[in-house]
Amino acid sequence: MTLDVALSLAHIGLASALVAHMALRRVFRPSPVFFAYLCFDLGSSSVGLAICRSSGFCIWYLRFFLFAYAGDLLLYLCVLAELGKNLLRFNRKSRPQWKLAVLLFVVAVALIGSLSRWAATPSRTLLANICFLTMRADGALEFAGFFALISWSGLRKLHWPERELRIATGFGFVAFVWFLVSLLQYEWNTGPVYHWLYQSGQAAGLVTLAYWLYYFWIDAEREPAARDAAAGSDRASNRNDPDGAQRLDMV
Repeated sequence: MTLDVALSLAHIGLASALVAHMALRRVFRPSPVFFAYLCFDLGSSSVGLAICRSSGFCIWYLRFFLFAYAGDLLLYLCVLAELGKNLLRFNRKSRPQWKLAVLLFVVAVALIGSLSRWAATPSRTLLANICFLTMRADGALEFAGFFALISWSGLRKLHWPERELRIATGFGFVAFVWFLVSLLQYEWNTGPVYHWLYQSGQAAGLVTLAYWLYYFWIDAEREPAARDAAAGSDRASNRNDPDGAQRLDMV
């Protein structure tokens, strides 16, 4: 078994455990788009590994590669929008100001895109070059989207709830690593160094899945009990304070 296959199998195993836990415990309800992203990632990783193991890097694998990256990017941006909506709901903001978010995204795309190199490799086929440039564009757009979300929330002085913070942290870590990989791997070449760069991106994905799995399996289970305990303590301290009790009921 090669290291690439081992990383793919580990990715599928962690993603399967995370999806199964979120489905059985029904903890996906506040973030259904994020759950859909995980399901798509699990399905595309499984199908991609099956195609690669059976036929190698054939034309069908490259075509599926394009489909997988396009779907991943679309769902990724939708998850960022979902995080923004949850932030507004948590902070009780009625004005989303999506124009500001779009403007920040466009600025981030321009800045990050200017740092990347978009040259094709003459020795590769047209489809292979399209796949390579798609992978680079995917990494740049995802990092730009994350940067825009953080900037938007910072300018609006929004507070992050724990679940959204954990999800965004994982996305930000993976996007940053793949962006660094794209800067270093500016050309599709063969060799151990370029292969190690790609494997470092896969390893970052594994770390993120393990981070999310730990949160939803352990930490997320503690949050309702902690909130109930805090609410009980507040109610006990506000029994003789009607104004305090009224403020508590508004939370």
